[in-house]
Amino acid sequence: MKDAVKILAVAPYEGLAAILERESKTYENVAMTVVVGNLEEGVQVALDHLVEPYDLILSRGGTADLLREALDLPVIDIKTSVYDVLQAVQLSEGIQGKRAVVGFAGITDAARNTSDVLQLDLDIFTLTGEGDVHQMIEPLRRGGYTTILCDVISSTVFRESGFSTVLVTSGVRSVRESLEEGIRMARLLGSAHTENLLLRDIIGESGIDTVVFNENGSLFFTTLDRADSKAMLDVLKELLHEALCGYVEVVRRTIEGRHYSIKTSVHTMNGVTKVAFFVSQSGSVAATRQAGIAYHTKTEARRIYLESPYSLTGEATSLSRVINDTLSSGKPLLVTGEYGTGRTAIADYAYANSRFSARPLAEIDCGMLTDRSRANLLSGRTSPLFESGMTIHLKNMEVSDPSFITELFSTMDSTGVTLRNAVIFSCNPRGELVNSYLPYIKDRFQCVEIALPPLRESKERIPTLAKLYLSQLSADLPREVQRIDREALELLTEYSWPGNYIQFQRVFSQLCIISRDHVVRAADVRSVFALERPVYPGASQPTGYAFDLDRTLEEIESDIVSLAIDRHKGNQSAAARQLGISRTTLWRMVRGRKGSSS
Repeated sequence: MKDAVKILAVAPYEGLAAILERESKTYENVAMTVVVGNLEEGVQVALDHLVEPYDLILSRGGTADLLREALDLPVIDIKTSVYDVLQAVQLSEGIQGKRAVVGFAGITDAARNTSDVLQLDLDIFTLTGEGDVHQMIEPLRRGGYTTILCDVISSTVFRESGFSTVLVTSGVRSVRESLEEGIRMARLLGSAHTENLLLRDIIGESGIDTVVFNENGSLFFTTLDRADSKAMLDVLKELLHEALCGYVEVVRRTIEGRHYSIKTSVHTMNGVTKVAFFVSQSGSVAATRQAGIAYHTKTEARRIYLESPYSLTGEATSLSRVINDTLSSGKPLLVTGEYGTGRTAIADYAYANSRFSARPLAEIDCGMLTDRSRANLLSGRTSPLFESGMTIHLKNMEVSDPSFITELFSTMDSTGVTLRNAVIFSCNPRGELVNSYLPYIKDRFQCVEIALPPLRESKERIPTLAKLYLSQLSADLPREVQRIDREALELLTEYSWPGNYIQFQRVFSQLCIISRDHVVRAADVRSVFALERPVYPGASQPTGYAFDLDRTLEEIESDIVSLAIDRHKGNQSAAARQLGISRTTLWRMVRGRKGSSS
């Protein structure tokens, strides 16, 4: 594209990235590369892409501020518009409790203007630094606020502290205005960066990765674009002082299983000193991997929890005292619940907030283990069962082989796994196998149990959950969905949700994708529920009636009669016609039901 304005867009969240991609295609004179990264991660992603020539960078909020500090290129901020604030305010309508707008000046200035013009009487709090978010938690809690309108960064902190959050995201109008501003700035700058970009191209074609640090340790330039760049940069920072002192010229390091040769060079010009590292790979070491056994860091576990729909309910924070007291006491935690109720999310939350979070979380999925990984788990020298001072999450025992579970518990008992580590068991208590082992788990390992209720037992919370999840999806989906109509909400509320929160997440995402005119309607809900019957054969129709089949036929028939009578507002003749039985038969069934309950 000749004479095109070349823009690197760093979007803090996926939804904004999709809007940027779509809108950039409407400009013939714009060539835009869109990447996703928030705060420091966004800076790193931008650095990884700066081997390409760009005229400017487009970003938002705190990420844009950090990019200005770290890079020489001009950075255009995607501002928050009045329309963006109104979108968030509309989503927060109907959610019980006091609400507040919390954010940096870009958001709160727009919110204040909106509130003044439309007389919304919004409570607005402005942050001046990233650390201010944590300091706001207690004052907001004392003030009785339960719902916070904020950006993606603050949302994570508030949700972890038990608040409901509605995201204030940048819409199409804000993106278009920023694009226009960027095009104007690029034309003014002209060819000021031509020489610098040419040198970057030459370095990038050398075949050797080059990393340059300022004397103070800040990153000046890098050609690294591989997945392990963070680990590499950490190693190079450790070598910086030695390189400045002239102690090292060539260093060999093994980083994440690969061998590297690193050459150093110090350059001083006009009183400014920079250290260059030239990195070449000299070999690799094969990494081992065991099916069904995964390791997570605190950051990864925290992200997994926050991305789960369960985090929207705030249940984990209400359970935090029990979780923390259990793990601090050294006793194992037992998390039980049906499929999709958030057992793994609770386990990740427990680990991320435990005293062992500085060391990895070993997640053992019994349903995914192979013969080889089972053998390694029970007797291998790399088995997490023989580690100390870490967190072990043993899940999905109900789908494993009985003989393996017996041997696993025997190994754990004889080696004192629960005495050396924080252990979390999680399972579906309705499984026949695990149900037979539950008393042993509880008594032998002295577990403290947390039972997670199914979504159908909290139907009154579904409208609020839907609105909160709609707000979160606005940061991930390429199209805006502004509301759910009343009949659609009723259908969602009455549905039995056999797959619980994980099914809710998938179904709701699909509804937002297939919706038209920015509204989720009842017809959309019916069409999606129709597809759920093959997935969950026992799932109810959209009316939401569900039956516990673990009872006698007489008890089930009694429930059906009750539902039919309720549906016809007590009219037993109409209920009998619907059921295809006589009025007398229905009367006898009602009498039998009353007699059995007396």
